[in-house]
Amino acid sequence: MARTAGAVAASLLIIGGTAGTTFAAETDRTVSAADTWYPSVEVNNNFAVVATTHPDTVGCNGYNVTGSGTSTGRPIASGTWTQTEVACLGTIPGKWDIKGTASITEADGDKLNISYQLTAPVTSDTMVYPTGTFKITGGAGNYEFATGSGKMNARVNLLDHDHVSSSLLGEIQYLG
Repeated sequence: MARTAGAVAASLLIIGGTAGTTFAAETDRTVSAADTWYPSVEVNNNFAVVATTHPDTVGCNGYNVTGSGTSTGRPIASGTWTQTEVACLGTIPGKWDIKGTASITEADGDKLNISYQLTAPVTSDTMVYPTGTFKITGGAGNYEFATGSGKMNARVNLLDHDHVSSSLLGEIQYLG
């Protein structure tokens, strides 16, 4: 009986191993578009910012930042980018803590609103690369009932406030 059990176990290992090897060696399998994730939000923003000292020099120890510029991508082919944020040095040790809101407005008045939260290490370098997340908070026109979220990153030269960029990559859903 023990020999029979051992033979069955060995057979299963051989068959299972062969089946796995055979499947792994198959070359007729392709990945279809249905198997691939395509983001429905893919937006690049280029803008200028104005930074003023935040009034809380202890708790925040940072800046109020406003910005405006252009956006291209999808679901908005092109539009204007406007933002308001607070960038603090005093809330997360060794990091910029950036919280803000932004709107992307199309020429016809449709507007997509987002909120975002980013962080970046504090270094002696003048280049800062904040990363984090964004949430879609509705808007106007076609985006009135929009929701969604994704990843956001930015590129900021602390000495050149005229050439800031950010990108959004994620999902949008329409709820109405």
